[in-house]
Amino acid sequence: MLLATEPFADLARATAVDLGLPSARLVVVPHPLGGTDEATVAAWADDAVDNLLMALEA
Repeated sequence: MLLATEPFADLARATAVDLGLPSARLVVVPHPLGGTDEATVAAWADDAVDNLLMALEA
């Protein structure tokens, strides 16, 4: 399982392929995390957990 912010999603996928893990699942969260208010990051984290659970079930 990979977790990346939006600008780094393509890099995360490419790295997974390069490391021999082309089917690695990826969860993407908004960017940036730094400097974003705590309530917003908490909401993003809630969404990420839901997306992570869906990716694990796939």
